[in-house]
Amino acid sequence: MSGNVLFIHVNEWAGVDSPDAIPVSCGYILARLKQHGFCGHILGDYQGSPLAPRTLASAIRTLQPLALGFSVYEENINRVRTLARFAKHLRRDLLVVLGGPQITFMPGEALHQMAEADILCRGEGEIVMLDLARALAAGDNLDLVPGISFVRDGRVVDTPVRQAPDDLDEYPSPYLTRTIDPAGKQRAILLTSRGCASPCTFCYTPRASGRKVRFHSIGRIIEEMIFLRAGGINDFWFADPNFAHSRERLAELLTAIREQVPGAGFWCQTRANLVDDELLRLLQGAGAHTIAFGLESAHPATLQKIKKGLDPSRTAEAVRLAREAGLRVELFTQFGLPGDTVASSRETLRYVKDNGVRIAGNSISQQMHLFFGAPVADDPGRHGIIPHRQTRPSYLSICRDYHTDAMSEEDIRLMSLLWRLNRADFQEDAANGRNLFTIAGFINGNRKLLNGCPDADILLAKIYSALDEPKAAAVCLKRLREHAPHNPEVQQFLAQPLVSFRSKRRARAARGCRIIFDCTGTMDGREIPETLCRYHMATLGRGCLVPDFEKGIDGVKAGSATQFAVRFPDDYGNRDLAGQKAVFRVYLHQVLEPVLHGSVDELHENARRNMYRFDDLFGLKTHNENLYYMVLRDSVLHNYTGNLTDSIALFSYYLKLGFKDQAMEIAWSLPDEPTTIGHIGKILQVNNHAGEALDFLGRVAGTSGELENQRIKAWVQLKEYGQAEELASHPLLATNLETMALSVRLASLLQLPLAEFLRRMDRLLDTQVKMMAAELA
Repeated sequence: MSGNVLFIHVNEWAGVDSPDAIPVSCGYILARLKQHGFCGHILGDYQGSPLAPRTLASAIRTLQPLALGFSVYEENINRVRTLARFAKHLRRDLLVVLGGPQITFMPGEALHQMAEADILCRGEGEIVMLDLARALAAGDNLDLVPGISFVRDGRVVDTPVRQAPDDLDEYPSPYLTRTIDPAGKQRAILLTSRGCASPCTFCYTPRASGRKVRFHSIGRIIEEMIFLRAGGINDFWFADPNFAHSRERLAELLTAIREQVPGAGFWCQTRANLVDDELLRLLQGAGAHTIAFGLESAHPATLQKIKKGLDPSRTAEAVRLAREAGLRVELFTQFGLPGDTVASSRETLRYVKDNGVRIAGNSISQQMHLFFGAPVADDPGRHGIIPHRQTRPSYLSICRDYHTDAMSEEDIRLMSLLWRLNRADFQEDAANGRNLFTIAGFINGNRKLLNGCPDADILLAKIYSALDEPKAAAVCLKRLREHAPHNPEVQQFLAQPLVSFRSKRRARAARGCRIIFDCTGTMDGREIPETLCRYHMATLGRGCLVPDFEKGIDGVKAGSATQFAVRFPDDYGNRDLAGQKAVFRVYLHQVLEPVLHGSVDELHENARRNMYRFDDLFGLKTHNENLYYMVLRDSVLHNYTGNLTDSIALFSYYLKLGFKDQAMEIAWSLPDEPTTIGHIGKILQVNNHAGEALDFLGRVAGTSGELENQRIKAWVQLKEYGQAEELASHPLLATNLETMALSVRLASLLQLPLAEFLRRMDRLLDTQVKMMAAELA
């Protein structure tokens, strides 16, 4: 008995180089199939590298597979449907099987709403797909395949699920069998166990596993690690839901890793109540660099409602011990949980910060997702969850489309914004002058909800100071002083010296000065690409430049060039340069001297913006967006540049910075022609100025499908769904793919009949399939 099975791993939120792109689930299933005489292949569909229609068509033509399998999540289901429908277009009799977290507890009636899907896989994929492949190869009845749902004579048939083996080693390794190749990845995903025995009501995993944990043998895990290490991988992501479920087994595993795979590093997650100082030091000694704990909420009453069974003080102790053992710590948290309020959600955010956990990676909180199979989703109302009134097909779970009896839709949105503001990348970028317009645009685009939020004003004050907008910075400081004087972070921020900068002709660089320079470093006469800087801006004495560089630039006069030697510190971030010596050639464009102000009011009254005059606008835009803006704000307004692109750029920068009046002054001065008006309208819409966007876009109505879609989005932003629906039905947009996608969303928001929702979705999918088929011509 033989045959091929084709799998497609769809991961639109991970690039091909990410460990998330490793198709572990499909790999396990295919390895099991190969063990029993079947063959197959796994295709990838990733962010930035979608599966090409020709590649899929070639695989189907060459392999002639018995079935096509997908692992489905809420986030990828529409893309899965598109690829599955295209596959059916290529071969009508091809059996499409959907499995994965979104499918396990999905209502069987969903099959009536997904014409391209034939089978829902309910049981463990390694068992179901093997039994299915055997049945298909032999021509047997599907009733004999356990753990599936399918449609016969218009009715859904559910077959009983067969029990999975207790010993996971019955499933061959996708790595050792070379079923999947992790080449090019920096980290590999490994499973040492499956399942979770905890009773948490927000999670589907305990129910899917029957609250049972099953294990691979220690020998199997070590063999995989040694094999992968020989292929160049030395870091591992143990994806077990609870790595420390069995302390005795974990201690044995850690000893084996330390002795047989020395020097390997890994990430793992577990419950805080299962670790102590001894176990954490064992973990660190075996190579663990990061441990993640499921906190969910720092509010005891909320934890009780979700049956988490943890004490926040115990978690805090576990965090402290882990950090003392030399481990980085991540905390999984959620908001919008049953019983959660804005106050308790803020308490969780404060808890994470107070415990010194960096808000990055898995420590970035998210709204609770109500997936199929989670106990909360069985009866949301009993848990205070209120799903939004919208049309929802059976194949989509409630997910994030809800509010609660304690948190409105706006409250939940606010918590999402607050966590985003406190993310490490936002904080570090603002401190180092990176992505300032993105951050400012995020804050000002959500100004209504963030009004009076100290986190927002602290970030904006930093951004305005970096962009030489001292008066705007002073306004933020005044708000902080008036509205949050007792906030510890505000007090710390306001205690810093109030400094602006003043450009002085032929000034000399000194500690505290802000400098603008070009530089190149060479080593043995060879240019070092990583040292090349143009129009770089830095403040001396802030620690952002190598110490030897600061010494070399000290005393240099603006408008002059110099050369000096620099030794990179031993702990320099670039390992190739650490401890090395280089010769730097530097041209100092401008020196701005610090001006100290005694009060916020004095800063507001006396600080003045500086003039920045550089002719190379293209170079500025390429190398230093901040300086490009500072040059534009004077050049455009004083007609030093008549470049339309520069004017539109300044308009966009002003909007992101919250300088709406200045932005609109530019907008109304630009040429009254469709392309320019369309650009302005689109920028307004993207920056959440829907009303103004409609004013501009209305002037070019009917000129292009792209601009009409911007109008639809603006009406949706204003929650004027009827207006958006009327516009989306215009004949001009009848074949526009983006409009079709918007129409599906509008069908849901307007609570149109399910049949209409499905009609629109089918039309969208069929149009995408036609476009894919056209690529084969």
